[in-house]
Amino acid sequence: MSTPMTSRFSEGAPLTPLFIASTIAMIVLGLLTTASGVQEGTLRQGPIGIEITSRGDSKPLTRFRVDPSEQAFIPRQRLKINDPSLAGEFMGLKISGERDGEEIKVRLALVSAGTEQTDHEGRKEIKENIIASYLVRVGEPVRAVELDRFGIEPFEMNALDAKSLVLKPGEGPRITNTSVLEVARVEKDFYAYRVWLKNKSDKNIVGYTVSAGNGRIQFGGKGRTRTGTVLAPGATTNELHLQEDEAERFGLKASVVIFDDGTFEGDSKLATQFLAADEGVRTQSPSVLRLIEQTLKVDDSDLRDAFVKLEAELWLIPEAMYKEPALQFLKTRFPDQDEQSLSALYEVFKGGLYDARNIALESLGDTGRTVKGLEEHGQFASAVEQIRTTLVRLKETFVKITSAQR
Repeated sequence: MSTPMTSRFSEGAPLTPLFIASTIAMIVLGLLTTASGVQEGTLRQGPIGIEITSRGDSKPLTRFRVDPSEQAFIPRQRLKINDPSLAGEFMGLKISGERDGEEIKVRLALVSAGTEQTDHEGRKEIKENIIASYLVRVGEPVRAVELDRFGIEPFEMNALDAKSLVLKPGEGPRITNTSVLEVARVEKDFYAYRVWLKNKSDKNIVGYTVSAGNGRIQFGGKGRTRTGTVLAPGATTNELHLQEDEAERFGLKASVVIFDDGTFEGDSKLATQFLAADEGVRTQSPSVLRLIEQTLKVDDSDLRDAFVKLEAELWLIPEAMYKEPALQFLKTRFPDQDEQSLSALYEVFKGGLYDARNIALESLGDTGRTVKGLEEHGQFASAVEQIRTTLVRLKETFVKITSAQR
């Protein structure tokens, strides 16, 4: 006859201090192990990058994500050469990484131009000589001591968490020289910033130019010359990529912001050039629109030939306004410009005349390639439908351009 199992501890019996302490220790150890596992798992799953730093330099030599598609190259002039006779002739150092969990296998290779081997055109081939491999873990810097054998001062390699961080409002690069654009969001990447700007005015923005640092990085919108309104009130730009050092040293500066009513904020010269080009687009657009409307009237059976004819006619379309009347128009439109400035402005205006044509030609070219593929597969009805869809869309675009009021 079986006897039912009973608890080892009688109900209501007191627990010994030793048992309580042991139990607490086991619980705490379990929590620590779980937390450690979560942290390790997060790092293991997230992106990791390699940072290369040289002794005495405040700025890293390079950074790159550990990914098969990414690697770094440090040119010779950025490396410290301790012994030129050992270093010999080389162009730079290529660095690549291969990840295995938290461990990164970093390979260093000297890159040089071959002195004997040449390709079929007689050019020297680029040669790579792997000189060392190191295992680097997050939080455990490794010094590339092997470089000393090649006359190069060893640098330090660090494996870092490379995931993007969303910064708090007020942190990261700010934008200056504008009352209508504000930084809506900032993310700090492993080696760059991603910034989104917001239009906080009650007007449509049709063009803007924003630069980072001394103007070497610029972002802008072309307004009606391409896509119409760039930023509606309250709208946010696409992400702008800024190099970390440029963003932190200089931030962002708005050179000019132009609104759909012809007013602007910022550099008057840049604004005038933008508006002159825009006037050129608007002046040429009615003649482009007429050709598109004529093509749309053609029956489907003849639309393919009419499409080809339209493209040819657009390439040869005459300027809607020649130089003398254009100069007079610009003088009236921009009365504060002197003769020399007006002459330069005419070239910008003329470019706008051809921009109008190019808006249509770019769209027709894309459609032509699609249509060719459809026809090669015998899908002639779909090809015609694609042509008509493109023409309708272009008509809507040029109606908006020609009807826009300043």
